[in-house]
Amino acid sequence: MSAPQSLANIVLVQLILFGVYLSLFIVYAALGELKKHSRVGQAALTASCVLTTVHSSFVFYESYLTAVSQDRSSFVLENGDLTWNVLPMLIGIITAITEGFLAARAGQLIASRLIRFLFWGWLGVLIALVLIGSAVTCADGVLYYEGAEAADLVIQYSTGNSIYFWASCVADISVSAACAWSLRARIAGFNPTTDSLLRHLISIAFRTAAYTAVFSLVSAILATVYGDDTLNTWIVYCFWMFMPAAYGLSLFTFATSSKRAIEQRLGSSGSHGNVAGGTATKRRTTFKTSAVPGEAPIPLETIRLPRTQPLQIHVQHEQVVSVDHNEDRASSKGGSEKHHGPEWEV
Repeated sequence: MSAPQSLANIVLVQLILFGVYLSLFIVYAALGELKKHSRVGQAALTASCVLTTVHSSFVFYESYLTAVSQDRSSFVLENGDLTWNVLPMLIGIITAITEGFLAARAGQLIASRLIRFLFWGWLGVLIALVLIGSAVTCADGVLYYEGAEAADLVIQYSTGNSIYFWASCVADISVSAACAWSLRARIAGFNPTTDSLLRHLISIAFRTAAYTAVFSLVSAILATVYGDDTLNTWIVYCFWMFMPAAYGLSLFTFATSSKRAIEQRLGSSGSHGNVAGGTATKRRTTFKTSAVPGEAPIPLETIRLPRTQPLQIHVQHEQVVSVDHNEDRASSKGGSEKHHGPEWEV
């Protein structure tokens, strides 16, 4: 009995997606962009990359064993080995890290403190269900490998799949909806530049969810329809394989694309704190010197002096004026004058 090539296609999809994700991450880190994130952001991106690399290494190893092994029995093809059945738990950890980071970022955008904590509580429940679903799937897979039957399981294998995929799908949609709602509430209608940025950030949020939510929804429906009493339940396992790479791309897109979009649209004005049509506007105050009547005033901003040398004024003219307050105002202009050179020299 030989296994058809279609069984290996999902492994190829996982490796291709992982290659795309790893290439983007390496280039991003080599350009120094990774260091511009906060410590939490760097830790989340790095942990996601490391765990996804470990998962892809196990997938490649298992595909190699399947290729060179002479055992083509249905039991081996369905149940694999212990390493193969532990992968759902690793996938659940990657999912929890990604959704936890995205939930934290999305919650920070919510202005209302009450709604923010309710949102975090809701996402906490969903992330807990993700871990529970992956743990059940992992445990049932190991029990099946050890020879257990469907009647021996406390929670069915398909039920564990349903818990994981339904929870991850709802969590992804919740994060994207929260980002879109909070961003629109904060900056909608400010000016054309921010409105354009708002539309772009909302599209990034929903594109981030699309990487995983669509596949999670399809696999959740399949896991709900097919029980452990049919071989069709193993179809869902195909969707488990590329979820880490999809979540890696999701996290990478959210963390980098949104940051790049803000820098491109508001980078020139962000340093001054002003947004006006995408360009920075500085307040310029013109000071004018006192001028002799009949002469045009000279703006000080037209005088260009070397910035490295301070302005120095040397007094070369001294004038002593004596005023007798008892005399008439006309005679108070008298006095003695001493001229030692030019009046002013700058």
